[in-house]
Amino acid sequence: MNQDLLSGTRTLAKGTVRHLHAEQGRRVEVVSGSLWITQDGDPRDIVLQNGEAFDFDRAGDALLSAFADSRYLVLDAVGRH
Repeated sequence: MNQDLLSGTRTLAKGTVRHLHAEQGRRVEVVSGSLWITQDGDPRDIVLQNGEAFDFDRAGDALLSAFADSRYLVLDAVGRH
């Protein structure tokens, strides 16, 4: 993995919850650990393990919760032509 990306990772300790404002196309990638993602008004519960990613399909408030000590990236959507 690109060293610049690794230096941009965020950490979340096991049992900790973090708020994230989701935008359509914004991506969460788990570098290590395991995260649960839930988004306001969305009945789905997303569970990501090491190496997995999720792209938000709409804007809104989301919560990330760590099942284990985790490192993750939040990548903004790239403009579409």
